[in-house]
Amino acid sequence: MSAAPGVAVSAQSDPSYGVRQGWTLVAALTVCNIVAQVDRFAMTLLIPPMQRDLGLSDTQMGLIGGLVTGLFYALAGLPLARVADQFSRKWLIIVSLIVWSLMTAGMGLAVGFWTLCIARLFLTMGEASLGPAANSMIGNVFPKDQLSRPMSVFASAGSLGNAAASGLVALFLFLAPFVAPPLMFGGEPMAPWRVVMIGLGLVGIVPMVMLLLVREPARTVLPGDRPDFRLFVAFLKPRLRAYLPCYLGYAFFVLPFVALSFWLPTALERAHGMSTTVSGFWLGMGYLLAGAPGTLLGGWLADRMQRRGVTDARLRVLLLSTLLGLPAGAISQVLPDPWQAMAFVWLAMGCAAMALGPVTAAIQALTPDRFRAQAAALLYLLIYIVAFMGIPLAGAVTDGLLGDPRRLPDALALLSVVFGVLATAVVLRWRSAHVQALDTVAREGAG
Repeated sequence: MSAAPGVAVSAQSDPSYGVRQGWTLVAALTVCNIVAQVDRFAMTLLIPPMQRDLGLSDTQMGLIGGLVTGLFYALAGLPLARVADQFSRKWLIIVSLIVWSLMTAGMGLAVGFWTLCIARLFLTMGEASLGPAANSMIGNVFPKDQLSRPMSVFASAGSLGNAAASGLVALFLFLAPFVAPPLMFGGEPMAPWRVVMIGLGLVGIVPMVMLLLVREPARTVLPGDRPDFRLFVAFLKPRLRAYLPCYLGYAFFVLPFVALSFWLPTALERAHGMSTTVSGFWLGMGYLLAGAPGTLLGGWLADRMQRRGVTDARLRVLLLSTLLGLPAGAISQVLPDPWQAMAFVWLAMGCAAMALGPVTAAIQALTPDRFRAQAAALLYLLIYIVAFMGIPLAGAVTDGLLGDPRRLPDALALLSVVFGVLATAVVLRWRSAHVQALDTVAREGAG
């Protein structure tokens, strides 16, 4: 496999960016990612009151949480990634942060399906630039053989954000009775869930200040380099098999976890009578004590194996996560005791979190500087298109195939089994192509 003309293969694009500066950048981007995750996940903890006040079915909530999120991320992700490859990634993230924070607050003003859908649509489009731009920036300041750890720290925002969402939702629900009486909506005091969404929209000020204090890393740009999407497609096409374990394998792997994350509080309430307040607290603790450490463990494990000469170390972490995490997720949905179920949910959280950092690092290691944001955007596109289809799919299986809302846990278990098998098959099928591509990149870098 030959390199594209003009591809830079230097290990570090901005040597002037010191280690301390690099980790400061990672910290700012991670806090921004935490806030993005909070804004996405908060709706999961508020499904019952939102359904009651807005008159929405499981299928409608699944469409808003899954299809709308996935479709419009796909529409916005690649164009915004091309912007990130051409212009300031830092300012693109800041502008996007302002947009999605306003839309989070706007969800608190929804009056029905369409207004909630539109607010969620623009929230998603605002967040679509973050992952690609952040991955590109991190890839510019850390050597390729040390990328898994900073990428895993950034990815840990998924678990930390869910934990923070649980805490912030609980905090704003506590404050709502004191805040809501003077705030009127529709001629009545504002419902607590509306106060929560408006409050969360204000939290975006924190990462915005942090981002203003960091420096945009310099890129390695060779003569003739252009981040044109057609050139990216031309680069990717002969190498597609090398990317498939990361793109399609990870998307299949994460689909059941996305569905589980969205529906779990509702499933626990229907199957075990556990209130969403209680389940939200314990899920938040799980994301904090199992998910975040799992993310860091995945990055450490991948880098450790990488230093020992294991070329496909990152794919091995993905396989380990699949073979441990998805069975744990399925088992959690069929246990009769809610606390046993919660224990397996925690195990599934830790395993699920291990894979994203190594997978994003693998993609950055395969990709030249000028295409890094677009390569990362393609991963997030598949996550939002393929994986987020798990949310409406679980709702549709519950409403249609099983025909009983109380069997939502069975639908979640079924998705875990089916897509766990598919993810494993994809990774094993194209693992050798991935290894060959990494060996080619290493030889060209050495040359």
